[in-house]
Amino acid sequence: MSWRANPLVRWLARAVCRVFYRVDLVGAAPASGAVLFLPNHPNSLLDPALVWATAERDVRFLAKSTLFHTPLRPLLAAAGAIPVYRKTDQGVDTSRNAETFAAVSTALAAGDAVCIFPEGISHSSGRLEPLRTGAARMALAAAREGTAVALVAVGLNFERKATFRSRVTIVFGAPFFASDLLPGDDAAFPESVRELTARIAERMRLLLVEAEPDTDAVLVDRVDRLYAAARGRPHDAEERVARRRVIASGIERLRAADPARYQSLLLRLRRYDARLRRFGLRDRHLDWQISGRTAVIFALRELALAIVLLPLCVVGLAIYFVPYYATALVARTVTRERDIYATAQVFTGVVVYGLWLGGIALIVGRIAGTVAAWVTIAALVPLSIVSLIAIERESAVVDAVRAWWHLGRARGDTRQRLRRHRTELAEVLDAVQRWLENEVTH
Repeated sequence: MSWRANPLVRWLARAVCRVFYRVDLVGAAPASGAVLFLPNHPNSLLDPALVWATAERDVRFLAKSTLFHTPLRPLLAAAGAIPVYRKTDQGVDTSRNAETFAAVSTALAAGDAVCIFPEGISHSSGRLEPLRTGAARMALAAAREGTAVALVAVGLNFERKATFRSRVTIVFGAPFFASDLLPGDDAAFPESVRELTARIAERMRLLLVEAEPDTDAVLVDRVDRLYAAARGRPHDAEERVARRRVIASGIERLRAADPARYQSLLLRLRRYDARLRRFGLRDRHLDWQISGRTAVIFALRELALAIVLLPLCVVGLAIYFVPYYATALVARTVTRERDIYATAQVFTGVVVYGLWLGGIALIVGRIAGTVAAWVTIAALVPLSIVSLIAIERESAVVDAVRAWWHLGRARGDTRQRLRRHRTELAEVLDAVQRWLENEVTH
């Protein structure tokens, strides 16, 4: 390998991703050798950070050349980013893309990992956009030069990509190669590029849950949670992505093939949800079997932990409440675009939290001296992480207690009726899926 990233930038990318999102990983990237990562691009500058954070190796990224004329230039240089000169960027000399292809070929020949976003744009369509041919041309060019390049499709599946501490599932596909598409001469090269681009798109789609973000994505999430609870599915990230792909496809096909049946199913789901809200419950609460002994053990354990965790929650909220909401406020004034908003939050947060902590340290320094100021900074940074963990855990405890309280107050047959409604909905979903499969075969 010819290149190593700046360790500080590598650590920063991983820290940002793990703090902002709950990250689930499916599959693994090749640990060594020339690799061309091929992810979808729904979330601006956080997408490369997520690939880098989960690939477990250094990755060089192709970044639009205009970013190298912004304050991000030092960061991009430290990360080993390779500029790409797009036609869509005003004033860009696209002839310099020869330099881009040469840099990628050199990196792959040295056994490096390179990441290119084949869609060519960051977007919020909820679907895989038509691919550009650059990735295919780079892979074939490297293969022509005798470099065995593993092509790895990557699926970035966000549940609510602009929401702090929401979940993202990153799926690394199995490596594949382009050696069978090597053209015999230059005249055949364009056709090989088209075939490989189509193959890349097919591989990428297998890893993605494609759903319109304003409507279908919410419905896919809701149906999946109901079905997983009704059928007792394990909390496995790989199975969840596969299941949601089927649900998303089924929703789209059902709406087109039988709108009346689609609306009927939607109405039944809404009625069930209304009943759940009436009793303050969620799908998973219906399966709880809590004995008196279990409740006592839970209460004693959580009360003991609360002695430690609640003060951490209070301190964390007191110190970080202002910068947390200031970050959201400033980010909203910077952009409203979905594919950029999370990135804006991260960069805004770095500035806002840095100023806030610096201000606290400055006050402490004037009161108690320089040493106390540095000690304060050293304590506040880990406190932010510890208090976040404490807040999330205690929030989960409060949710459990509230559900237990509502279950206790409900009539004896309420849970059974709700579980029966949930099972009926799951059976309807199975029937719809079988019907859709028959429609395809006939």
